[in-house]
Amino acid sequence: MMASRLDRVADCDDRAIEQAGGWRILMRSAAGGHSVAGCQMSREQIGRHPRVALARAFHLAKTGNPSAARRLFGSCVNAVESVTDADPTLAADRALVDAHISVYEDKALTAADALHLRSVLGMLPDNDLSGQALAFNHLCTVSLHLGDFDKAQEYAEQAIRLFRNDGAEFGSLHLHTHLGQIKMMRGDLQGAEEQFSEMETRLSRLPGNPEWLIAVGRVLRAEVAYETNDLAGAARMMELALPSVEENDAWFDILAAAYRVCTRLAFCEAGLPAALTALSHAECVARERQMPRLHRLMQIERVRALTLSDEMDLAAEKMEEIGLSSKLMTWNETDDWALRQGTAFVAVARWLVRARRAREALEFIGPAEDFAIRGGQLLSLAKLRVTAAAAHWRLHARSAATSSLLSAIRLLGRQPFRRFILDGGREMRAIVQAALDGEHVSVPPTPDQRRRLSELAHYWATDGDAARHRGDPGGAEAQRRRYLKLLAMGHSNKEIARLSGVSVNTVKYHLKRIFHDLRADNRMRAVQRARELDILNDDKLP
Repeated sequence: MMASRLDRVADCDDRAIEQAGGWRILMRSAAGGHSVAGCQMSREQIGRHPRVALARAFHLAKTGNPSAARRLFGSCVNAVESVTDADPTLAADRALVDAHISVYEDKALTAADALHLRSVLGMLPDNDLSGQALAFNHLCTVSLHLGDFDKAQEYAEQAIRLFRNDGAEFGSLHLHTHLGQIKMMRGDLQGAEEQFSEMETRLSRLPGNPEWLIAVGRVLRAEVAYETNDLAGAARMMELALPSVEENDAWFDILAAAYRVCTRLAFCEAGLPAALTALSHAECVARERQMPRLHRLMQIERVRALTLSDEMDLAAEKMEEIGLSSKLMTWNETDDWALRQGTAFVAVARWLVRARRAREALEFIGPAEDFAIRGGQLLSLAKLRVTAAAAHWRLHARSAATSSLLSAIRLLGRQPFRRFILDGGREMRAIVQAALDGEHVSVPPTPDQRRRLSELAHYWATDGDAARHRGDPGGAEAQRRRYLKLLAMGHSNKEIARLSGVSVNTVKYHLKRIFHDLRADNRMRAVQRARELDILNDDKLP
């Protein structure tokens, strides 16, 4: 009797969810998840309330559990296969939720998916504005994955308009993430910051608890701050946002941005060891969540960090392992967006320059620039021209080097980008100084360009990232002491890796650097030298 009464109550709740539009309730309010979240549904319940099952699958994906979302979605498909054939609106909902889960599963959406989504639009009633909005949202994602920023922006703006017209302001604000990222990749850093700030302001006015979506916006604002060289601001925002995006609503683009910023901040603060530690965590998350593209991008970040640390052989090994090649034919044959997007082009070009293959680098950069231009990736284009400047300088083509540098600065106009040059490493310092002094320059820098160059020269003159490294109490020095303590306690490499939350290879790299710094050839000697130098104090060992 009690069970049947509970079933009737559950059916009543499920009917309320269906009347509210199923998954659409999640786009109208941050509090919508409370009404949709529920216990497991039996096949019979799914058959009676398929839209509730789809809504719960939608919610599971959004709250960091795409595998459970896919299982529930599969059960729903099996339970209502015959129904969807007779109910085109249910078939449309099924297609929209399928695409939604795929985004959280890190599946690359293709041109075929776009074609299917456009057919879904034709199945939706004219008054289903949120359904149409979600379809345009997915079409925006497809276009981003294909590198078509113009089409992505058009779809995002359509989705925003439709969500708002349907009273789903909360749903519309998700699209601000896409618009802001498009602006940043196009070189409009101020526009991106305004987009993310507007998103946060609007979210703060909404009922419910939209903190997790605010955290998503802060991750993207942290990336903007990093590009302006506001490293402290970027670190503060990441500290606030990262726990939330790792636990809640974070799709591929957001996690990629979060871990990219974390890794680059770690590199600026404490060099390669800290960057490798951050990357080990990111790669572990990618493996646990079964996100292959995210893992691939983190591997490219590893190549970047190794290259900037002049660990050329290790970088080359990693490039070979992940199929990152300087052979342009290979790039043209692959549909792997994780390899073809701007970060990968810049990583390969920079490695060629650092590997003393400057001519080959310039041969690679030319077609890579064409690809960036076609895709509207102005930030990547500027980074490629900075890398070309370094290649020209190594070939003693001084005028070509300064010309390429000034071209990169002109490309981004008055936007406050700084890291795109600073990340080129200290070899850019001589090129910046030459341009500032008017040496090897055919067209003198404008006053604004001179100001920008002066800022960069001052940053290097005050020792820039290196000064931060030395002054960072939680950086390399603290990390070195931690490893030495674990060594003194007799832990193996494998045990140190487990205790530190990094890979064994990362531990080996750290210890190699520590042994070199202490002029020690084994563990015992390293611990002894650390005690002699008062780096390691036995009184403070746990």
